Amino acid sequence: MGAGRLIRGPGGLGATVRVAPHPDRDTYVEAGTADFDSVLLVGTSGTFEGRTFLKVAAWTLPDTTLLDFAPLNISLEVPRNLTLGFTPTTLNLALASAVWDTTNVSWPGPAPGTPLGSALDDRVSTATTFSIPLGPSSFTDVVTWAKNPTGIPGFTLQGSGHPLAAYVAGALKFRIRYSHTVSSAAKVDSVDTPVTQDFYLHSPLSPAPSGADTSLVLGGLFKTEEAIHFPVDSIPSDVSVDEATLVLNLLPTSSAPDTADALARIEVRAIRSGWSEGVTEQSGLAADSTALTSGSLIALYTSSTRSIAIRLPAALMRAWVASPSTNGGVLVRLTNRRNLTKEFDIGSKESSRPSEVHISYTQLPPGRF
Repeated sequence: MGAGRLIRGPGGLGATVRVAPHPDRDTYVEAGTADFDSVLLVGTSGTFEGRTFLKVAAWTLPDTTLLDFAPLNISLEVPRNLTLGFTPTTLNLALASAVWDTTNVSWPGPAPGTPLGSALDDRVSTATTFSIPLGPSSFTDVVTWAKNPTGIPGFTLQGSGHPLAAYVAGALKFRIRYSHTVSSAAKVDSVDTPVTQDFYLHSPLSPAPSGADTSLVLGGLFKTEEAIHFPVDSIPSDVSVDEATLVLNLLPTSSAPDTADALARIEVRAIRSGWSEGVTEQSGLAADSTALTSGSLIALYTSSTRSIAIRLPAALMRAWVASPSTNGGVLVRLTNRRNLTKEFDIGSKESSRPSEVHISYTQLPPGRF
């Protein structure tokens, strides 16, 4: 049978055609203003502002019946993440003015309520943890909070107008230091209460994409992602799609992947319905929750062409060709980034270096003669 197919007409199995359509629609979007990642951001950088929110499920109190018990001080211990923010900054801790629901919380979130403490983080200290001391009446407050942890709305860490700094999520704790007498000698001890919920909100993407931008931003503090749609109308429906590769071309002014991006990965997700270039949030796109394909940013980048090439499943192209209404395009995401401020400027359809999708397909062979 195979030999028979090879001699089917002068065209053999049929001619192979390669096309590289440019996008007819592209933009960049943010994932939303709530972030539940492993980093907490507080402060301001350009148009970006981060505010952190905390909750405690249950409090740990010292044994107040100890001999000569006396509370000394209470602090919020905040582990630093020193991959971002190297300028001294001030953090303000306060009770939140209202409760929040993590399923729909968004910028700006609850405003600060009763102030609890403030401190300067020098960002140059060798200490891995930064402390915010609470006021002198804080022990009485904590005893009250411990009686009904859900009765308070939570806490907020803000530094509006101060430089941006990063901290380690999932590791904050309130520490109560106290003294008591042991064998006629004064002894200082402490107990810790872990923060059981933490996340940060950030200001909306600014400047927002206009739909006519020559640069599509991928990454950066806003964690922007690229939405891109390619027309495949020129591909006949009766061909066999062999392969497809998405090519993202960096603009001359863009930074390039380097050794600091060794862990960064590119993910591509299918968008399942139509969208307009006016969309600014990922929620406005019907993108799949799982990736079609992914790979190391370093491995996918070619320095000679300054482009990122990602192989797409041929099955996706075949589905688009067979049923054009399913072609909603793709969403490109950058994950596992070490440098949170680094962004890549991808050429849009309005630029001299637009993205492309290289598609190879084979036509049906001629009939027998």
